[in-house]
Amino acid sequence: MRPNRRALALVTLTVSCALACGKGAPEAASTTSQSAEDAPAAAAKPQPYTYPAPVSGHYKEANTGDFDLVDGLAWGPTRAGETAVYVTDKPIASPILGSACPMAEARALSVLRDARWNEVDLDGKGKSRYFGAGTQYSGTSRSEDVGSHDWKFVRRDAAAGGIAGKVTHKYYGSFEFDLPVRKPAVAEASEIERMDGGLSKVDMPTPDAAAVTAAFAKIRAAALAKDLRGWLAVQGFSAEQIAAIRGLDGIDADLEQHALHFLSPETPKEAEETEMHPGEGYVRGEGANAAGAKFINYYYLVPCGDRLLLGMIGENPQ
Repeated sequence: MRPNRRALALVTLTVSCALACGKGAPEAASTTSQSAEDAPAAAAKPQPYTYPAPVSGHYKEANTGDFDLVDGLAWGPTRAGETAVYVTDKPIASPILGSACPMAEARALSVLRDARWNEVDLDGKGKSRYFGAGTQYSGTSRSEDVGSHDWKFVRRDAAAGGIAGKVTHKYYGSFEFDLPVRKPAVAEASEIERMDGGLSKVDMPTPDAAAVTAAFAKIRAAALAKDLRGWLAVQGFSAEQIAAIRGLDGIDADLEQHALHFLSPETPKEAEETEMHPGEGYVRGEGANAAGAKFINYYYLVPCGDRLLLGMIGENPQ
């Protein structure tokens, strides 16, 4: 039986959101082995990738933690006709994220970076019925309440095609942002996660179980090999994106920690340890991490055309 997302969040204090898609097609080559001519490019030290922070703010909550907010993206319209604003406490290379369904890439990088986040949906009048905040592995706080007055949005002038302003939560903090509004080519699977909050179910494709199993195996192998280029390539990030992401400050250390969330042995059988649903498929893994701690984990992958991206890891310590 598929684990209940809300129960999983409460039992394991581990939540990330379900995702959507990015741009481009996946690279055809294996992500954990490279040809001789590819090796120099892969081994070359990447150029630092920096950009002005489009977000500033601070959030503090008992479960989620105490952190600054520095990056993010806005996309819309959502199924409900709103604009979603997602902000993080680490840079997620927002200027070079794809246009087809950017939240997939944003959340995949958030998982990799263990980035804490806030998210709010805004209607045309700046009203919001959704505010979310959380971490990738170790706790979450979530609020979904039509008509709630716990948070408010003050709009500010923005460039054409963008949105800017300040979101203030009554209890936990605030953030300011100035972001272009991405217009995904496909429905963002983030809305499936909010279905219980009253939004309509999004019509998303159901991924193929064999493809999910194969993609997970490559993602896992790249993570355990500390192969950042391979981890990104198997999920369909372009060469330009990979070069930029590899230049983010601290990204290699993030990959070292990310690898601890994959277990050994972890060889799921398609029929027994995977489950497919509209907009996502998951692989169940059982074993110990590199530190010897035992877990049963659920790895959620989401489709974006021919791509599959890692959008969530739900952990269940044993």
